[in-house]
Amino acid sequence: MILQALYSYYQRLSERNDPDIAPEGFAPQAVGFALQLDEQGSLLDVLDLREPASRGNKLLPRRMVVPSLGKARTSGIEPNFLWDGPDYVLGRSVKDNPERTARCRESFCRLHEELLESVEVPETFSLLRFLRSPPAHDPRIEEKWEEMAATNLVFRVGHRYLHDIPALRSVWLTKLRHAENTVTGICLVTGERTVIADLHPLIKGVAGAKSSGAALSAYNQDSFTSFGKKQNFNAPVGKSAAFGYTTALSYLLNRPAQRLRLGAASVVCWAERDTPLESNLLAFLGAWNADQASGPDTASAQERAAVLRRLGKGLPVTEAWPELDPGVHMYVLALKPNAARLSVNFFLQGTAGEFLEHVRSWYRDLAIERRFDDDPDFPSVWQIARAVLGEHKEVEDIQRVGDELIGSILSGRACPAYFLPLCLQRMRAVNVVSSVHAGLIKAMLVRNYAHQEDLMSLNTEHPRPAYHLGRLFALLWGLQRKAIGSGINADIRARYYGSASATPAMVFPLLLRNAQNHIGKAKASGYDMLIRDVLERIDNEFPAHLDLQDQGLFALGYYHQRAARAATPEDSDDTTPVPATQQQ
Repeated sequence: MILQALYSYYQRLSERNDPDIAPEGFAPQAVGFALQLDEQGSLLDVLDLREPASRGNKLLPRRMVVPSLGKARTSGIEPNFLWDGPDYVLGRSVKDNPERTARCRESFCRLHEELLESVEVPETFSLLRFLRSPPAHDPRIEEKWEEMAATNLVFRVGHRYLHDIPALRSVWLTKLRHAENTVTGICLVTGERTVIADLHPLIKGVAGAKSSGAALSAYNQDSFTSFGKKQNFNAPVGKSAAFGYTTALSYLLNRPAQRLRLGAASVVCWAERDTPLESNLLAFLGAWNADQASGPDTASAQERAAVLRRLGKGLPVTEAWPELDPGVHMYVLALKPNAARLSVNFFLQGTAGEFLEHVRSWYRDLAIERRFDDDPDFPSVWQIARAVLGEHKEVEDIQRVGDELIGSILSGRACPAYFLPLCLQRMRAVNVVSSVHAGLIKAMLVRNYAHQEDLMSLNTEHPRPAYHLGRLFALLWGLQRKAIGSGINADIRARYYGSASATPAMVFPLLLRNAQNHIGKAKASGYDMLIRDVLERIDNEFPAHLDLQDQGLFALGYYHQRAARAATPEDSDDTTPVPATQQQ
């Protein structure tokens, strides 16, 4: 299903003549420099084709569509046509293996002599003259050698790159047709009888994979073969289909609006036909690279927030986003590197309306009363992951949590079970329950434990004692602050929150005895009445232990009581939690 969906996407891109989609027999490659030749084959200049990176001052190779072998280059010697690395083009390499470099150069020259000998195009004469008499140590090459040594080179004569000349492209396609294997079969993607690809083109752009690319479908061990069918003949895919699905996937991995990189995972999104959600679905989750993307269908953060607010009011998808066709079928694929291969982390499919409904459901479950004006309305995946793991945790760990969270959100499934203890542990460590922490706990209680009661704001009628224990702890902490002030070195929140939320019977009797002194000292009769009311909800019986679910309710009760300022007399909480950073 994955390969079929990707191949259909390739056909859609080909029909609209997308300039970034390579035709069969060609592929985009990173090219750093062009050798400018004159009509006699002499080197005129070395052109730097590199472009500035989106961040910083680093120069990156330009992506150019060039002839492609259609498979991974092995450790053997196999030249490319009209482009390659300096070891093939110039016979020079930074590696200390002159014998192999000489053979690379020889094979490169032989390939072009064979293919271009009878081609009557003026530029071929220039190229062949250059290959027969290469510059030994041209100063223009020496000047840029350090940058050239690790990148690919192309050729240009006049104002034309040789790999763009139609006659030379035709020569390449003719060679590929004659070189095809003769194994035919039924393609699993198209259902047609065709020539089967022995090796599929490599996919580039997956974070953590080899820079040369990795395979999504490959078999090279006896344990993976059957009936003597080796390589990709075990799962037959036609050469055209193999080229199409790999080209489409590499295209998606280089589209910031449709790609999200999360540590070891790369998530891509596409649709069966044009839809604005295709370039905005991942951005609705607060993807940290989405607002940097640009394109005709990429909405701004304000526009996406407006759609979410309309959805939150209960409007159907067609009214919340009139431009969207909710019936368009969409796909979300997450890949992780696995040595020279790629593993599928998750693959989701559904209509645009269904995916947007999952996003609406997530933010509805996550919604909670905000304590501070700068608390986020729609916390991003990045904010949630950082709130759970901590600001200074390794980025890869934060993104791994985000990866698993995205899979849960877009599928409508329960959150990973370890999120709740991780969140509770983090709150104890930082001594703060932020709106992001509380929102995630609420979402997990709704999704993982099927809680139906109102958890959006303070609920004095909540049926579970653990919730009211959290409220009681918040009141006792506020009372202590009113009686003693905020200058105390270690208040009850710092000293007792962890034990109070796990073993209430051991802590609350002590806290209540001290509370009597605080009430008298602060003359806080309002606190006394609230504490008595909460104690009635608990029946004055403190449980010996609270499980994870009840610890989550404890945290929510604590947060809600602190957020409901009108319900807490003379609330002067000046300990403002630091909002999680929104962007990396």
